[in-house]
Amino acid sequence: PLLLQQLALRTMRLAVLGDMQARHEASQGDFEAMRFWAGKAARLQEGATRQRVQLQRLVEQQQLQQQLQQIQQRAQQLQLQQAQGGGLSLEGVALSSVVSPPRAPSPPAVPSGAAGSMLGYNGTMPMPMTTVMNVNGMPQLVTVMPQYVGPNALAPPPLLLGHPQAQPQTAGMPVGYMGYGAAPAPLSWEETPSSSSPPPAQHAAQASPDAWSPDASPPADKAAVWSKGGDAESRAPKRLMFRGREIRSVEEASEMGALLELAHDQNGCRFLQDQLDLRNRAHVDTIFEAVKTDVLPLSSDPFGNYLIQKLLQYGTSAQRGQLLSASAAEMVNIALNVHGTRVVQKMVETADNSEQTSALAAALEERVMELIRDMNGNHVVQRCLASLPAEHSAFIFERVIAECVNVATHRHGCCVLQRCLDHADSKHRELLISEIVCHAPKLVVDPFGNYVVQYILELKQKERTHAVVQALQGGFAELSLQKFSSNVIEKCLKSGDAEVVSMVARELTSARSLSTLLHDPFANYVMQTLLTVSSDEEVALLVEKITPHLPSLRSTLYGKRIQAKLLRRCPKLR
Repeated sequence: PLLLQQLALRTMRLAVLGDMQARHEASQGDFEAMRFWAGKAARLQEGATRQRVQLQRLVEQQQLQQQLQQIQQRAQQLQLQQAQGGGLSLEGVALSSVVSPPRAPSPPAVPSGAAGSMLGYNGTMPMPMTTVMNVNGMPQLVTVMPQYVGPNALAPPPLLLGHPQAQPQTAGMPVGYMGYGAAPAPLSWEETPSSSSPPPAQHAAQASPDAWSPDASPPADKAAVWSKGGDAESRAPKRLMFRGREIRSVEEASEMGALLELAHDQNGCRFLQDQLDLRNRAHVDTIFEAVKTDVLPLSSDPFGNYLIQKLLQYGTSAQRGQLLSASAAEMVNIALNVHGTRVVQKMVETADNSEQTSALAAALEERVMELIRDMNGNHVVQRCLASLPAEHSAFIFERVIAECVNVATHRHGCCVLQRCLDHADSKHRELLISEIVCHAPKLVVDPFGNYVVQYILELKQKERTHAVVQALQGGFAELSLQKFSSNVIEKCLKSGDAEVVSMVARELTSARSLSTLLHDPFANYVMQTLLTVSSDEEVALLVEKITPHLPSLRSTLYGKRIQAKLLRRCPKLR
């Protein structure tokens, strides 16, 4: 353990040093080196964590070994006292060692007849303990329950893993079957009779069927659970309870008037969803009639929203229309809710006639900008773009075109604008692209707007790429020095258009800030990309312009990268 502890401390120190080096590289602007050291530090930290866990397990095993030796010594003392004529009977119980210590000697044979009937637990001695393997494969201390030994008593059953005869010291009473709602009272183990009062013959017959006594083997279902090391709660079938009565079907729940209350309960809602998945028309109609008046609170409920989605999926068109009409007044508020947004998206997805789609558009149109900017509502708008017909989703395109800059520079709005470009008809798409190109110099420097401009460049349509490049022309050098706009310039160079590459190359090589571009943490990537995609003539021009700066390139990390790229493209410079 001492060596393992020293190794874990050394690994953690190395992880801290790696993290410090990563922070230093980040402050210097070398993000590749930063990523290398950050990854190395993370791997070292994971290794230190595994070593600490291994150390803890080793210490626990040593402590358990010591306790086990003490227990075995105590068991031997008890066996010696028993052999001398008094104390606790250990017949039928084997002290098994799960670790390295040797097995304890077997107890002496129990005498028969009157002498044997006098043996038993008298309450004056502590109960012995042994070890068993738990479900995680670790040794666990358990108490050996005293057994009645007499001439008329049956032999005790063998010691099973998880058997009530060998329950852990910290274990409580066994748990009975758990219901969906309220659970019945917990079951209790039948007390083991002492040697002074042998159990009567009728005692086992009057016992609870779930109870276990030493004179009978465990029930089949309990024995199966014990033998697998599990608990009855996780394996027994669950029952749905409502006001002290068990519900087995939708008909019973409907007769009891429990459907609406079950819809708001986690387990009850799950039961109703399972019934809806069977696609029984009578059950769907029954559940719909019970919950249609409570659709607003259910739509925003953590559990009820799933039931409303199932009704929208399996219900008829008329039923979907009723659910939509009931929630139309609060449609936007539901869409802004973290649970309700799923319901509204399902309404949009399952709308199957013009009446429903027009009702949805009317309910969302007035507050569409609020939905676009919301972390939950923007998903509803995106679903409308993908599912609603063009005539019913036109209000979204018109509003986005009118407020293009506000939408494009928003965290969630930029995603909505990209989906607008995907699903718009030709008219709205041209208007959107014209607005984006018009405001391109402002959008490319924005943390979110630059993704919208890159999205247009990724279409690889020559006219639109030229339009973006012409909008940025004259500012390539300045934009290359900024974090977000430098990504857009790189995307322009990677568009595959030779005319665009030539335009950017001429402007960057003639810039007064060429030396700054070569050493800048952002612009150096633009220069590396330019060296990769440029033609031979353009590379020759770059070499001519960069040659005076070669001595200074060797002094900085970013300059070294450009020099390496230049030597790979022009080996004659070596």
